[in-house]
Amino acid sequence: MVRTTKHLTALAAVGVLALAACSSDSKSATSTTAGAATTAASTAGSTADTTAVTTAESTADTTADTTTDSSTADTTADTTGDTTADTSSDTSTPATDGAAAPWAVDTSNCSDPAAVSAPITGTLTVGSAMPLSVSPAAAAFAPVKDGFELYFKYANDNNLLPGVTLKPDVQDDQYDATLTPGVVSGLIDSGANIFSGIIGTADNEAVRDTLNSECIPQLLNLSGAPEWGDVANYPWTSGALVPYDIEATIYSHALLKQIGAGGTVGMFTVNSEFGKTFADGFKAAAAKDGLTIVDEQTIEETDSNPPTNQVGALAAKKPAAVVAVPLGAQCPTFLKEMQNAEAATPDWKPIVYQTNTCASRLLISLLAGDAGTGIYTSGNILDPQDPANAANPGVKTFTDAYNAAGLKGDIGTTAVGWTIAEVTTDILIKAQASGTLSRESIINASRNLTVTPSLARPGADYKMNGEADPFPFQTLQVEQWDNAKNAFTLIGDPDTSAES
Repeated sequence: MVRTTKHLTALAAVGVLALAACSSDSKSATSTTAGAATTAASTAGSTADTTAVTTAESTADTTADTTTDSSTADTTADTTGDTTADTSSDTSTPATDGAAAPWAVDTSNCSDPAAVSAPITGTLTVGSAMPLSVSPAAAAFAPVKDGFELYFKYANDNNLLPGVTLKPDVQDDQYDATLTPGVVSGLIDSGANIFSGIIGTADNEAVRDTLNSECIPQLLNLSGAPEWGDVANYPWTSGALVPYDIEATIYSHALLKQIGAGGTVGMFTVNSEFGKTFADGFKAAAAKDGLTIVDEQTIEETDSNPPTNQVGALAAKKPAAVVAVPLGAQCPTFLKEMQNAEAATPDWKPIVYQTNTCASRLLISLLAGDAGTGIYTSGNILDPQDPANAANPGVKTFTDAYNAAGLKGDIGTTAVGWTIAEVTTDILIKAQASGTLSRESIINASRNLTVTPSLARPGADYKMNGEADPFPFQTLQVEQWDNAKNAFTLIGDPDTSAES
């Protein structure tokens, strides 16, 4: 492949997870599927799902989860008017007469337009870059790779993409955006057809120009940067996480109910694009909601020391609430410092919200321990460890595969990787059903599709509609961690207010 290497060498760092940072039904023989059940995959691009449940970390409420588990239909009808018949149990809604023409990518500026529309046969390689070593984020996010690879194995074993073998190729960029271009360049040289699930804002930014110039799909970035909605300038790039400004706005609205207008808030954020984007979103929402921010503290993304001074400064202001956006291993160290500060300040017990990128059990429970109890966060996928979800078809298929593979990493984070691969497969199924599986048909399918992942909570559908709706996931539900119960309690209903 002819590659415009100037982008790969010139781009440097500028940058998490929570399908939070987080398909259809579990694609078992007895259920319909988001990626399509084995029979559905061979007949059409739409897919059926018996579970309308989440897209983020772990959740654990015994009330909302089981109601979605019994949903009987996937809304895998694409939003563009795909009328391909499906002889399986697909309940997709067909396009009506007069429906708008589907969004279609312009390939005229691609470096090799012929390659973009060329059929992909035999093996389709899905490349990705994730932090697997060195970085403080590696321990938190390494299980994403396990889930990513596990679902593609499931897809191959069940022939979800007939005639094509899916090959995930995940390489380590150490959560260092200066390394991501080299990783992606190597993957392209090795034959990667598309990319999916690259972790980190700066990491994705570092390769976005190259992948768009070469017209290689950069799907489902594991980052909530709002810039992934710039379809006009970067049509080949899309996000996966609920945009950080939406997450921040949901927290502001929730705090308004808890502490009232004029309530005081302290902020603690990582000094990165991720932290800045979240902070800007929260400050804008807080201003509209009438909340008063009394202090802002930051931590460098490479700093692994306890944030004693920063938390001490927050405690001195005694805000009614604290909104925290640390990264990876910084999540539990922040919670422990908050516990220490509250013990030293008996008259201060703030409500604490922590970004859902910190909501894995590894971070909030195993490493933070009792310090995590009572923390508010958010999510949009089911908790596979909650017994209330055990009978859910999607959860059962996932946990059966997880156990059969002998995996030991945080299962909630593993579910994020599974979900990203599941939705990627759904996109490929739709692209194949268009007549030709190519990079062009893949990006078109990705932006003209609605599908419910098998682990999604109510309302947390993958839904994109060209430039009109460029963000696939925009629903989150506030939840509160109870360490004694080893579970989240869901607060209220999923917030779907940002959905298009």
